[in-house]
Amino acid sequence: MKKLLLILPVIALAACGQDYSKYDSIFGGCERIETTEFHLVYKCPANQEWAQKVKQMQPNGKFRAGGYLNLEELYADTEHVYAEVSFNDKNFCKEDFTIRTMIAKPVQGGGDWAFIGCK
Repeated sequence: MKKLLLILPVIALAACGQDYSKYDSIFGGCERIETTEFHLVYKCPANQEWAQKVKQMQPNGKFRAGGYLNLEELYADTEHVYAEVSFNDKNFCKEDFTIRTMIAKPVQGGGDWAFIGCK
């Protein structure tokens, strides 16, 4: 019985952790730089084909959750494109998340600067 009581907290912690590998696999060659319960943010090489295509689109939104990232610094990084997987966009895509990609200079309080799309 004592062994069971010692193991239960470990099992509970493992059950609480979410597996984000399915999202990581969408962004091959990218690095996840922020993880919260609301979103994941990826830093991707700007020369990837999908990033080049998205950069040509018109912004239609913003990142859902800025987290602790300095958005101005991210935009100034011309070597990379930043994408957010937002878990708060229910019923927008067939999946329960959207992908928000930074394509213009972030604007505080107004103006769209990201493209919101589905997988």
